[in-house]
Amino acid sequence: MRKLLIFVIALGVVWCGYWFVASTAVQRGARAALTQVQSDGWEMTYDSVTTRGFPFRFDTTLSDFSLRDPATGIGWQAPFFQLLALSYLPNKVIAIWPNDQTITLPGQMLTITSDRLRASAAVAANTDLTLTSATAETGPLAVASSLGWQAGIDKGLVALRQAAGDNTYELYADLTALTLPAALKAQLDPANALPAALTLTRADATLTLDRPLDRHLDQSPPPALQTLVVKDLNLTWGGLTFQASGQVAADASGRAEGQIDVKADDWRGLIALAANAGLIDPGVAPTWERMGEMITGGADMLDVPVTFRNGLMSFGILPLGPAPQLR
Repeated sequence: MRKLLIFVIALGVVWCGYWFVASTAVQRGARAALTQVQSDGWEMTYDSVTTRGFPFRFDTTLSDFSLRDPATGIGWQAPFFQLLALSYLPNKVIAIWPNDQTITLPGQMLTITSDRLRASAAVAANTDLTLTSATAETGPLAVASSLGWQAGIDKGLVALRQAAGDNTYELYADLTALTLPAALKAQLDPANALPAALTLTRADATLTLDRPLDRHLDQSPPPALQTLVVKDLNLTWGGLTFQASGQVAADASGRAEGQIDVKADDWRGLIALAANAGLIDPGVAPTWERMGEMITGGADMLDVPVTFRNGLMSFGILPLGPAPQLR
């Protein structure tokens, strides 16, 4: 019993020493990073930077933070910003934003109000620090511009996770009750036939790159997309629904090769939406409608493949032009 007690005390002393040495290193690294940002030409002020959390966490807090790029005028102000890590799992970091923050853009200022806005990232224990997962999520989030427009979501989630193979990643995004700025809503829906918010915007896909996401991301060129598997792409706005699934891969010239199957309910409304958004020429919209009538036989539901072959793209039997360049 006495030996066990001595062992526990010794282990505690070693752990305390580890935490204080490691927390000092974290604090020093945070200050070095801030100094580097200033050396890169950014204007930055902050009240303090501290690391706490003994004995199981490293909680680094930057208080009364302000960052500005003098060349563009882009800036960010926040009462605090936190980076958290478990002392026994330092390769995973959690970032926490305050409920209120401000982003300055050329010609306008954005006030962001959020609840539980946070993100996390984990890297492998190797010299390249290969990204294994990253997640960003928030509860209700609202953006108000000094120009008078507002937008927001009820909740949002974006997640990226390394899958089988170092270069393959699973991507998932889910936005609920996405409210558009009033002017954009009026442009897309001049008859005001649609509700104020998109009910659901979701994407579930797998991406294969030519190299992994790691600390060498700042090198040129960036990782190139090799294969894209769309498991589910879903958009629901009132009676308008859009779904897509399929797979494309880069051919020898880097252009997309494969097929994406598209389903849409009230496809006529989607064509009008695309024309109002400028995605298609309004003068060509009637041609799209005639093609839709031909493909669906006049039904409201559209189910047609978008094909990418030999460097060209087609929507059903309608040629659309060159296939997109993936790399």
